[in-house]
Amino acid sequence: MNHRPKKSLGQHFLSDKNMITKIISSFELLEGEKLLEIGPGRGALTHELLKYDCDLTSLELDTALAKYWQDIAKERENFTCIEANAVKIDWSVFLPVDKLIGNIPYNVSRSLLYKVFKHRKGIKTVVFMVQKEFADKLIAKPGDSAYGILAVLAQTFAKAELLFTIPPSVFFPPPKVMSASIKLDLVDLEIDDELFIKVVQTAFNQRRKTLKNSLKHYYSPDLEDKIDWGKRADQLKPENYVELVRKLLVIS
Repeated sequence: MNHRPKKSLGQHFLSDKNMITKIISSFELLEGEKLLEIGPGRGALTHELLKYDCDLTSLELDTALAKYWQDIAKERENFTCIEANAVKIDWSVFLPVDKLIGNIPYNVSRSLLYKVFKHRKGIKTVVFMVQKEFADKLIAKPGDSAYGILAVLAQTFAKAELLFTIPPSVFFPPPKVMSASIKLDLVDLEIDDELFIKVVQTAFNQRRKTLKNSLKHYYSPDLEDKIDWGKRADQLKPENYVELVRKLLVIS
């Protein structure tokens, strides 16, 4: 397919067959699975996905590309393409899905990840191609410079794994940075998601302060001996935040 990449949409199309095969192999697709793909683009992954006996729905923002895939979908019973902004559209109409897949524009990676967290109970596995720097933030540990909000959320709501790095040369046009394939296996964790995200964000927004200062809105004398208020946000592991939020819920 001949389609000129649009810089305004952050389009970098996969073009290396060996890398495409490697990415597809990491999906571990099973017969009959329900897939949701973000940004089929020129079809490097999509054409391969259509070879499997799966139910595939693709979301494409580019009008010309969406029309191309919608024409193909007319001849396929197990394929649907919707012209839509994946950040703005309501995902609930597509869920549940077994796998969420996409070569993600760097400028919307964070927004899409938060949407994954919002709908985590309807998604089993996510495999995204993202900027390497962004992927590093998802798997960072306390003490790492990249450790922050994304690491805590990704490692709480999922088992996060960086599968492999992807060089600029396999894309057209080549981006100026390294990319990576990340995998998130969402977990069935019972917690108040909204409160959890808010607490983590509040703590890291003032990461140099102790929790007693950064989370002063949540402080209670009843929790004085139950939480180490003298620690900073980046000194807590993801599981420590889970414990903290659960203690907050007990006294609320």
